[in-house]
Amino acid sequence: MNSLDSMTKKLENTKIYAVKPGGRNYAEIKAFSVGLDMIFNELDEMLREYYIDTAQSYGLTERERFTGAVRDDLSIEKRRELLKTREQTNEKFCTPEAFNKILQGYGLGNFKITENPSQNALSIKISDSLSELNKVWVNKMIENDFPAHLEITVEFAS
Repeated sequence: MNSLDSMTKKLENTKIYAVKPGGRNYAEIKAFSVGLDMIFNELDEMLREYYIDTAQSYGLTERERFTGAVRDDLSIEKRRELLKTREQTNEKFCTPEAFNKILQGYGLGNFKITENPSQNALSIKISDSLSELNKVWVNKMIENDFPAHLEITVEFAS
């Protein structure tokens, strides 16, 4: 229902206003509805562009710019897929198995991940023998590669 129909129905339901085409109330409501419809359409577009799965244009471009690579040469579906991978927002990349693979990719072999889903948190205890420089590097990689919505705590065993 557009805003003109919505406002007309609501006003007529009060039994106070008669909103008929050609009348003063109708003209005023019709003028308001033009502006409201533009705003509603813009809000609908903004909401669509906010989510990776529904974005069609600037929503994809802005997210790509944020993650470091605008790929407007690719199809919309491929761009969405790459964004989900980069932001790790799909079910394949936000699992304990995926986190294990990420840590193994850093060359780690002796670690334990503890989840706290209610707090959106992960605790990682790394028991590998690492130099201070390697510890800094691992922390930086975890910060870059793990999903941003998770609170990550890293502990290195002595």
